[in-house]
Amino acid sequence: MNINDLPREIISDILLLATQLNEHAGETFTYGLTTHLPQHKPQPSKYVRGPLSAECLRWDSTRSLRQVCSQWHDWALSYNFEHVFERNWQGSERWAELTLKRPKYSIYELIDKHSGFKVYRDPHGSLKLTNRLFNDMPSTASHVRRLWFNGLYEAETDKLILSIVAKCIRLEYLSVPWTLLRRATAKDWVNLLNTNTGRGKPLHSLEITAVCLPSLQAQALEADTTPNPLKDSRVDFSALKRLKIFGNTLHKPVSDADLHLIARTATNLSCLDVTNLSTTTVAGILALVKASRPTLQVLEHSPRSSDGFYHPFPGQLASTEHICSLLSHLPQMRDLSISVPRICPTLFANHDVKWTGDLQVRTTDLCPCSHTTTNNNNNNSTTTSSSDNPATRAERLRALFTAARDLITARHRLHHPLSAQIFYGGCIFEPAKRVVHGDFALAEISSGGFWPGGEGKRASTLGPYGQTGTYGKEEGTWEVVGEEEWLFAVERGWVGV
Repeated sequence: MNINDLPREIISDILLLATQLNEHAGETFTYGLTTHLPQHKPQPSKYVRGPLSAECLRWDSTRSLRQVCSQWHDWALSYNFEHVFERNWQGSERWAELTLKRPKYSIYELIDKHSGFKVYRDPHGSLKLTNRLFNDMPSTASHVRRLWFNGLYEAETDKLILSIVAKCIRLEYLSVPWTLLRRATAKDWVNLLNTNTGRGKPLHSLEITAVCLPSLQAQALEADTTPNPLKDSRVDFSALKRLKIFGNTLHKPVSDADLHLIARTATNLSCLDVTNLSTTTVAGILALVKASRPTLQVLEHSPRSSDGFYHPFPGQLASTEHICSLLSHLPQMRDLSISVPRICPTLFANHDVKWTGDLQVRTTDLCPCSHTTTNNNNNNSTTTSSSDNPATRAERLRALFTAARDLITARHRLHHPLSAQIFYGGCIFEPAKRVVHGDFALAEISSGGFWPGGEGKRASTLGPYGQTGTYGKEEGTWEVVGEEEWLFAVERGWVGV
């Protein structure tokens, strides 16, 4: 019986095991040359430069398999090209003497007197070689399932990225710089999304990353006059299931206008993630949420950047827009982390939600409207008022925390664990534990040292960045107090919210 007569799954497992053994036995480090300080004789010496990249290890480990038969060769190509990561070359130089054929490193190690000189290396050389490979051998590009581009923000690299993407007809996961939104044409985006084109598979996941550019690259981007491709009706996001936009920039950033244009066709998203981005507001996020309301399962909107807890203002909504009711009635939503301008107990009133895991809500105010929230289980009604006096505000916060606890209890009863954190007024609230984390130094001064009492407070493990604390910045020490104790301080005016 020939080994290739075995089921494909068994052959794949055998080849994967052989590949892992080859990788373990092969070369894992590369070498370089360095010279001594000027006061010494300028004799180059060899040093271990660092580990080989994952791509190099995979390619080396399948060298012998690719030469056996066409079936194994195709498997090796899929193993190597399933995930392609392209990044800007750092350093732009290398030592010319070191061979590029890593199996010959053992001969290099025997050389006693090393010589060599630096040669220029094109920082975009890897990207150009990938494009040339996919042009010359289109069958190779058909194995690519994921493409990731990092550090490539020039007009030349944008064209190369689009050329590579257009050849990967079975591409499912793509991460690209936001400059493609500003330099690419509508036709480029049609090929990128690959929706209803009649070839290959439509794109499943799209990540758009942004950074602040050096002055020359920024000027080149600002001078570009390419029309916004999202305005073209041919650009269709209907097949996209996951959309992530990450990173801040000052140069033609992603805005609410872009999100509204995407929302026209993005009607089947299951995951929406917009983080570390202060140039969009909650209004743009809600346009996407409404467009994909029946299918959305994961939603994260966090405009925080290096500012930590004090994230940019999430934006305003129309006076008739009640975001709490909208979020609590998303039929498939299970993972929620969002920054909103205001909240109220309505957010936690619907006990039929599918929320699980960690729930985070960051807000700057309570809903100003006056309305009644009814608990699904015991029909208890809680009326909230728009008055801003401390006692009333404390009562509204108490109703909010109670509603959150009721929802957590209801989810636990159905064996769906849920925990909640509410970020508000410079503090972090954990309703299930009935505690409040924050810096209460000013409140202690306002109370004349009466609050919080010595027994009523303890050191907090949280900080302005949540679980990650303070990142070593000078933000003071956080403490944790009981929820009722904190509400008492609000009522007395010692804590301002």
